[in-house]
Amino acid sequence: MKEFPLPLRILSLLCLLPALWGITLYLWGGVMPFGTSPSALGRLLRYGAAQALWIVPVVLFFVSLNEERRGYRWRAYLFAVTGVAVGAYSLLQVFVAL
Repeated sequence: MKEFPLPLRILSLLCLLPALWGITLYLWGGVMPFGTSPSALGRLLRYGAAQALWIVPVVLFFVSLNEERRGYRWRAYLFAVTGVAVGAYSLLQVFVAL
């Protein structure tokens, strides 16, 4: 990790932490951030959206570090900031659903 700049490492950590904190609530806590639905298709789509709230920041963490490694510094920061935004939205949805 030392080959990456410090601001990118901090952004990447901020991108990853909300996903790791929220994963326990999504998977084992019974929290459904988008509510429930009477139809099976609606429940499936809402379950997929709830899982995407923790999967997307984890994927963006690795994508941002890979883009920096390949030399695309601005794209790396863009992916890291996007991951932080999705992670913040994820935490907001968890606390609203509690």
